[in-house]
Amino acid sequence: MSHEIEINDDGTARFAYNVNGGHPWHHLGTPLHGLQTVDQMLIAAQADYEVQLMRLAAVDDNGDFIRNPDGTPILLSDSRATIRQNDDGSFDELATVGTRYVVKQNREVAERALEVVGASKGDAVVDTAGVLLGGKRFFMTLDLGTLIIDPDGINDKIQRYLVISCGHDGVWPIRYANTDIRAVCNNTVMLGLKNAQRVFTARHTKNAESNVEDARTVLGMSVDWANEFRLMAEQLLAIPIHAGNIDHVINDVFNKPSASDTDRKKNNYLELNEKIRSIYHNRRNAATYGNNGWSLYNAIGEYLDHHRGGTADDRAAASIDDHSWVSKIKIGTQKSILNLP
Repeated sequence: MSHEIEINDDGTARFAYNVNGGHPWHHLGTPLHGLQTVDQMLIAAQADYEVQLMRLAAVDDNGDFIRNPDGTPILLSDSRATIRQNDDGSFDELATVGTRYVVKQNREVAERALEVVGASKGDAVVDTAGVLLGGKRFFMTLDLGTLIIDPDGINDKIQRYLVISCGHDGVWPIRYANTDIRAVCNNTVMLGLKNAQRVFTARHTKNAESNVEDARTVLGMSVDWANEFRLMAEQLLAIPIHAGNIDHVINDVFNKPSASDTDRKKNNYLELNEKIRSIYHNRRNAATYGNNGWSLYNAIGEYLDHHRGGTADDRAAASIDDHSWVSKIKIGTQKSILNLP
């Protein structure tokens, strides 16, 4: 199923959520009232299991060990297996991984995320949690509160979450993503990561612990970041925008074609201009927040993230890469608007 949430034999789902934030589209899981602590949410989502790393042995088609002449089983030297230990003492196989793989438990990853955002283990900031793909992956969402732009004016509210995801399959790394998308299933975990303002990734290796120490800085989740972002937004809000301003900024950041350029390039540029103008005037931008630099900045960002050419994966990858041409255009857009005459 598209949600990929693990369903137990009794039909219950390994997912829990704060009902105050709304019910998930799949209507699965345990509803809870109010934000929860890590312990409460792990238990409610049945995500408090332990993952163990085991040696692998060669077996024949009947499942019997293949043994050396001295009777000892033949062990595979270049592989390990991750297994889940259940409350009833049984085990579930998860995946085959490499010898450098280090298990990071769901609780460990979640508690580290609290440290990233400066919360303590007892703080009730957890909004959702769930188990995916039969225990191979885990996710959790921390609610970081609402960032309000110009509270006495446009009062634009940006919900801030930290989505944590962790794989026990040797494929999916530990990821912490600063995003405005609430994770309620595998699709929304992916969407949140694709639309994340900043993503930090750490592999399941021995140096993952030291890497994650830098996550707070990399993610920019501090109060200083929020204040700087709000200041930038309010500076853009103070800049009036008219038709000529829009052309000036678009021409500046997208390099208007010259007279000698091909007709195709000129037509593509006209389509880009018209699309950004349409996005600028819609209810998510100028129609609600007025004709100002904030609306134009968001219109160009929306175009780059969702409407330009290329595949969805290409747009997502460029949007979360600080060094991509898309990120550079967003920075250029901010500078261009701030420098309008």
